[in-house]
Amino acid sequence: GCAWTDADGKTTAEYYGVADRESNTPVNSETIFPACSISKFITAICVMKLHEQGVIDIDRPVNHYLQQWKLRTLDGSESNVSIRSVLCHTAGIIDGEDGFYGLRRNDPEISLVDILEGKTAYNSRPVRAEKPQGEAFEYSDAGYCVLQQMLQEMMQKSFNDIIRDTLFDPLDLSSTFFGTPGNITCFESRMATGYDEEGRPVPGRFPAVPDLAASGLWSTPEELLVIAREFMKAYDGRSGFLKQKTVREMVNPTEKFPWAGLGLFIGEDDTLISRGWGENGQCMLKMHCRTGEIAVVMTNRNPGVDQQASGVERLADRKPYRNLQGS
Repeated sequence: GCAWTDADGKTTAEYYGVADRESNTPVNSETIFPACSISKFITAICVMKLHEQGVIDIDRPVNHYLQQWKLRTLDGSESNVSIRSVLCHTAGIIDGEDGFYGLRRNDPEISLVDILEGKTAYNSRPVRAEKPQGEAFEYSDAGYCVLQQMLQEMMQKSFNDIIRDTLFDPLDLSSTFFGTPGNITCFESRMATGYDEEGRPVPGRFPAVPDLAASGLWSTPEELLVIAREFMKAYDGRSGFLKQKTVREMVNPTEKFPWAGLGLFIGEDDTLISRGWGENGQCMLKMHCRTGEIAVVMTNRNPGVDQQASGVERLADRKPYRNLQGS
């Protein structure tokens, strides 16, 4: 599924293929896709919304807001890494090899703290600040698990409820959610079956993803476009939901790592990018700061290669409103 907004604010959406081969269900505007790591962009927006409200300060240590579990260094002492460094993947947190992959819906549920402590095969490496803050870029699902734990402890609510109350409900999104068992039961008839590199269905139709903040988001291209449009309105100072200062801080390049913002990446020509890639799909969100153009592409198959090689980025770069059909 693809959705685009052009420089004049006109929105176009196109849908191809099937959401489930067994039932031959076609993809349409109601199909809900895995957003995979675009989850991190959504999590970052919510963290920054709380930052602008004064609920948290992203330049304070993440441990300042953690009580039940603490982020530690390799020698066991409490880490002083900031929320900001976790958001931009420079906190020195390193994911385990082959971690955050392969959990099935009929597997025993695992807790977020067990993931953080490396007590499960889903993540066998205890989450620690292993390198000095700001010295290395380490893309980390585990870091966003730390943010999920922080939000849940602070707000005394489930992560799904926090994000729903902070973002989804204010933007009137009815088909965007994090994949909790309850949400899956509610929306399963509209969720796209995932297919692996060989085109085989993922057992159980799609994997279980307990690290919601890192990769548990489900949505439609058009609803992700709603979030992205609001983000770009805020970038231009026209949003009643987010302050311009908040968004400008998110897109400010990280020291030593100019491609990294807070929860998103900075491309060439003032382009902001969020990518997702899991065993049940691949997707991409692109926002052009100068023109206001936005593109969302979501799929339900793991192509085995990155967005550039798979064609997902080529779809995102299409301009359907200029009648470039068939490209």
